[in-house]
Amino acid sequence: MNAKTETQSFSIEWDLPHAPKKVWRALTEPALLAKWLMSTDMQLALGTSFTFQAPSSPQWDGKVNCTMQEIEPQKRLRYSWAGGGLEGTVVTWTLTATSTGGTLLRLEHAGFKAGQKEARFFEGAKQGWQFMGGKRLIDVLSEMTVLSEIQSEESA
Repeated sequence: MNAKTETQSFSIEWDLPHAPKKVWRALTEPALLAKWLMSTDMQLALGTSFTFQAPSSPQWDGKVNCTMQEIEPQKRLRYSWAGGGLEGTVVTWTLTATSTGGTLLRLEHAGFKAGQKEARFFEGAKQGWQFMGGKRLIDVLSEMTVLSEIQSEESA
């Protein structure tokens, strides 16, 4: 492979105590995504384009442009990810039910061009996903549990 076509990827896994159905909701429902990742107009339809929107900064307009590439409910979600000078990458979420009723959630972000100039995108994405998935997603999933319990108590 030459330097022009060589790419890098990384993956991160989280062993979550929440069922795949619940984790899927946090990965696909715009209101929940806005709580842990960014606001979005995501729709679960193959080939649709959608945007994630973060607050803008002098270096970045805050937009991530995506196209839905694969949907396997409660198992796999894949979409392109481009913005802020980063092009040609793909995010893949894989959900695997565990024997304890939880979910092994795997994120792969692939397609980063190799090279020193692009290293900031690779390292920035890696750190960002570790924080968003390792902290904010977990907080939202826990919050969903508390809200469900409160709603169950109110309807009883």
